[in-house]
Amino acid sequence: MRLRSALPLAIFFFFAVLLLGTLPCQAHRPPDPPDRTSHPLVERFLDSKPGDTFAVFTNGLTLLVRSLPGTQVVSSRVYVRAGSIYEGAQMGAGLSHYLEHVVAGGTTRSFSEEQARQRLERLGGASNAYTSHDRTVYYITTTASHWKESLDLLLSYVSECALAPKEVAREKAVILQEIRMGQNEPGRELWKLFMKTAYRVHPVRHPVIGYEDVFARVNRKQLQAYYQARYQPQNMVVAVAGPVDPDQVIAFVADKIGQVPRAQAPPVVLPPEPRPLGRRWVEKPMPSARMVHAMVGFRSVPLAHEDLYALDVLSILMGDGRTSRLYQRLKEKDNLVLSVGAFNWTPAYVPGQWVVSLTLPPDNWPRVFQSLDEELEAVRSHKVSRKELEKAKKKVIADHVFAKETAEEMASSLASSYFDTGDPYFDEDYVDGIRQVTREDILRVARRYLTEEAMTVAAIVPASPPQASAAVAPPPPARQAKGPSLIRLPNGLRVLLQEDHRLPTATLQLYGLGGLLLEEPGQEGLAALTASLLTAGTKKRNKLEIAQALEAVGGHIASGSQNNTYFVTSQVLSSDVNLALDILADVITHPTFPREEIRKKKHETLQAIQRQDEDWQMELVRLFKKAYFSKHPYGHDRLGTVDSVSAFTRQDVLAFYRKMVTPQTAVLAVYGDFDSERLLKRIRKVLGSWTAPTPPARKLPLETHPLQTSRPLEKQTDKTSVGLFVGTNGLDLRDPRRPVLDVLDAVLSGIGYPGGRLHQALRGGTNNLVYVVHGFPFYGLNGGFFGVITQTTLDNAPRVEQIVLTNLEKVTREEISPEELERAKDMVITMHALDLEGLPSRAQSAAVNEVLGLGFDYDQRYPERVRKVTAQEVRRLAKELFSGRLIVRTIPRNPAGALPLDTPRPKHRP
Repeated sequence: MRLRSALPLAIFFFFAVLLLGTLPCQAHRPPDPPDRTSHPLVERFLDSKPGDTFAVFTNGLTLLVRSLPGTQVVSSRVYVRAGSIYEGAQMGAGLSHYLEHVVAGGTTRSFSEEQARQRLERLGGASNAYTSHDRTVYYITTTASHWKESLDLLLSYVSECALAPKEVAREKAVILQEIRMGQNEPGRELWKLFMKTAYRVHPVRHPVIGYEDVFARVNRKQLQAYYQARYQPQNMVVAVAGPVDPDQVIAFVADKIGQVPRAQAPPVVLPPEPRPLGRRWVEKPMPSARMVHAMVGFRSVPLAHEDLYALDVLSILMGDGRTSRLYQRLKEKDNLVLSVGAFNWTPAYVPGQWVVSLTLPPDNWPRVFQSLDEELEAVRSHKVSRKELEKAKKKVIADHVFAKETAEEMASSLASSYFDTGDPYFDEDYVDGIRQVTREDILRVARRYLTEEAMTVAAIVPASPPQASAAVAPPPPARQAKGPSLIRLPNGLRVLLQEDHRLPTATLQLYGLGGLLLEEPGQEGLAALTASLLTAGTKKRNKLEIAQALEAVGGHIASGSQNNTYFVTSQVLSSDVNLALDILADVITHPTFPREEIRKKKHETLQAIQRQDEDWQMELVRLFKKAYFSKHPYGHDRLGTVDSVSAFTRQDVLAFYRKMVTPQTAVLAVYGDFDSERLLKRIRKVLGSWTAPTPPARKLPLETHPLQTSRPLEKQTDKTSVGLFVGTNGLDLRDPRRPVLDVLDAVLSGIGYPGGRLHQALRGGTNNLVYVVHGFPFYGLNGGFFGVITQTTLDNAPRVEQIVLTNLEKVTREEISPEELERAKDMVITMHALDLEGLPSRAQSAAVNEVLGLGFDYDQRYPERVRKVTAQEVRRLAKELFSGRLIVRTIPRNPAGALPLDTPRPKHRP
């Protein structure tokens, strides 16, 4: 797997980065000569393909435009060569990341921060920014009619930011909190630890966010100087993809920024990183770590090196997926790790790292190295099989070719390819390079790069328990070990308190019965609209003041609605838990639902409704649920319909709020570093007076087994592939057989990642029939189903559908083997544990389970229930559920031809 240099500051970033590709086109050819006189500020046009126009302005700015007819989405991105490696005398200060915080949405010469916020809300699109070692990227994705507005905002940010003193000071406080909170995240700390160990000279060794003590000394004058030095047109690449006229985009960019003069700045010379002379090993204990998180890296190559392709294929072969060598050995055979993967990080500016990432119990560290070393030695000693090589090559190619369906992906691919290599079509050349990799190439690079002297080992390990001493008594272990306490207030509100003093943080999660369950016919989308507006203003604070109060201390607040619940959640440092509690109580008990905020949210929702079928998986699931749930509100679209949302009034929102937000049906879970007695007093004070009439119990229709026969449902779409959803009957979320269905899901398709019988039948070995396949259960109150979702070509669709049906039918006839059963149960239990590793996840799950009648301790009881599942129960349940089927097909109007050699992996589970 190839990872470029742009790395967001996220936990286990290397599992989250998706590799972007461009549309397959014919060979390069010169474009039709543009009318040079119509673009006097354009210095030259770059070679491009039909539909693409690439221009370099006289001031050095590069503009890449891809015209995409047939879509209503436009994505605009600005890449600035301003990353942590360019910070010079202020190296380690995090100037690039600091600027990103201030520039994105900040005051400019043309508009204030508040005006920027209002303009963004009118766009109703997706806007964000990120900083990495060599770049800062700003982007907005919105509808076609707003392309000029979105591009105007982005270009204003990067060319005329005012760096308003108040905004500079505010964001400094926010980043200081971000640094401190990041120090408690094993994923971030592991990457930082690995980089400063693997690199001794090159500035890539420094964290993008900076060091706290260095960052704290940065002033506005230094920030201005860095902005003026780096945010210059010759350091910028602008990419626009969507249904736009390239001449209009060129003219707009020329008018906005084409006359900004090229700055005079000395070139930045980066020191070369010397070759390592021996193995480097470092471990860091962390109180928050439950498992060992480790990275084993080997110095590899920069992006332009010829060995890039073979190293990428080698990483897939060794560590991508359940059939990879390391997974089979370390996970399946030796049972030493919870997870294992491999990737090849290849930035353009320094030799990269070929990395094995591991998560494992402390007892298995470092003895896991015996098995790891044996597998590495095997690939250094013998050629891989032809079958294994072809499978890995298909996987690498797939990660590029199929990441091309959206305007956002295309704009990102063009910009990053040009930014890294000077060639907007680098991804296509990359695919050709992968196809040419041979077995001899794999053996050669394994021997050359996977060597002891090139190895760096970094690990985050659990902190040793404190030792008792005569001077200081250890904290009582019972406070950590016991589960949460449940307290019911006189008004009916249930409170869950769980003290955990390992980190100075607190998470507050309030969930209540709501969501789709409470919607009547004609109210589609009202739950989501109402819940999202809880934080739009109260009697004490407006929307901006609510956000500012928490963001100023590094916290956040969110509200929303799901299938069965609504929620308001917040996370802060423990010193600010009272502030977060006060604001949470305020938005729950005193929302004002301002008319203007309702209008804006309706507008935003209507735009989202128009875009929701861009995702083929979402489209299939929506079609299925509408047809499957004929009476149950689960058949509603969560966003609603154009008609329903357009008709909602403020009175509708107020009435739904009174029906949904009541203490009798709500649970507040607070987990973290606090004193329970003191916090409970505060909770009684701010939420004890919350009252509301007891809502009448709603009688829901029972729709867990509506399918008695098999029937199809088809819809024509503008997508190029066939989408297939095979849905069956399911279970109520209170059904004690849920663990049985979860095990059955693991057998058929894995849990959370590709695997199981379906994956093997459609993607395993030499099979190349689908783009993606996975199954999942949907559990609800009086409603449920099981579904298998996949995508393929029109020619392959009948065969794929038959294979899915055959596999469903097979588990109704034959019991699974004891070995397969145990593997499936282990998978279910492991994923369940990993899902609950963080405090927010545990608090959320406990609150939701208590709201829905399962009990807040359901998660503690769940693994034992899974362990008791038998093969007979799995077969019996499969026979009951899979007798009836609803088969949904989305058929392309203009289908693609044959499925290429490359096939993608699923990005997520619905």
